Amino acid sequence: MRYKYFLFAILLIPALFTDAQQSMSPPVRAHHSLVYDEESKTILLTGGSTPLDGGNSFKFFNDIWSFDGSKWTWKGNAGDERSGMALAYDAKRKKLYSFGGYTSDGRSRSEFRVYENNNWKNLQEIPGIIAAESGFVYDSDRDRLIVFGGSPGMRKVNNETWEWDGSAWKKFEGISPEGRQAFAMVYDEARKKTILYGGRGEAPGTIYDDTWEYDGKSWQKMAVTGPGPRASAGCAYDNDNKILILFGGMTKNGFTNETWSYDGKEWKKLSDQGPKKRAMGYLAYDKERRKVFLFGGRLGWPNDVNDTWEWDGTKWNEIKF
Repeated sequence: MRYKYFLFAILLIPALFTDAQQSMSPPVRAHHSLVYDEESKTILLTGGSTPLDGGNSFKFFNDIWSFDGSKWTWKGNAGDERSGMALAYDAKRKKLYSFGGYTSDGRSRSEFRVYENNNWKNLQEIPGIIAAESGFVYDSDRDRLIVFGGSPGMRKVNNETWEWDGSAWKKFEGISPEGRQAFAMVYDEARKKTILYGGRGEAPGTIYDDTWEYDGKSWQKMAVTGPGPRASAGCAYDNDNKILILFGGMTKNGFTNETWSYDGKEWKKLSDQGPKKRAMGYLAYDKERRKVFLFGGRLGWPNDVNDTWEWDGTKWNEIKF
């Protein structure tokens, strides 16, 4: 029976890519990664996974796609196939970095990589840290890459903060937020702080609803009321309006399609219309076009999608291909 499922998955995989290339949209998936590339002025997508045959098997991805606001372009494949890895764009060095994730064998990974010559190159790893679904941002004011949290394995989470200055990793020795994975984390360029919200904790069913800010000297828990317990939400920093945008995610009552903003003082609900309820509908802010874009995610087990949406500041609009 297992052999039968394996053959089915192998036959289906080429079809996934054929359909995607014909429609010029990446195949359905969740646990993927999005980031805005300031050099090419496009949004890059890579990685992720999707269940096949009702969840009896999985397809993992290593494809690279770029989005220019109107169309997706397949750029090829790079590195191994993995899900739940974090991406960050270093504006000073004009390079894209990735950290961690997990591969089809179910193992969380420790690799810190740079994307060069259409492939991933391994760099110096964070000492002793293995993680999927971690936070990973570039602090442009301090010229640091920042990693927090993530999961090293089933029902395990990290609670350490590390920084990379371009040559070496250094552990932040102060108090960090409680360990977690699948949280929202962005860098607020206007306020020069890293913002963290929500996530899943180690204990089954634990979903956080706290807001934290990090300035390189300390983590501060903010006395604000957020959207409620939220994990696996999409998030992006809107540079023009100077706000964090949060969409969807998992609540204690199921998936949601609410859109919220955070400006450093308060959370505001902006919409509950647009894309269907989902988790892992990830976002990126396009600085050139001044819009937040969303791709894919999971509507429910085992139903992933590959739709593309744009948020214009007041409403969501689906982009058809």
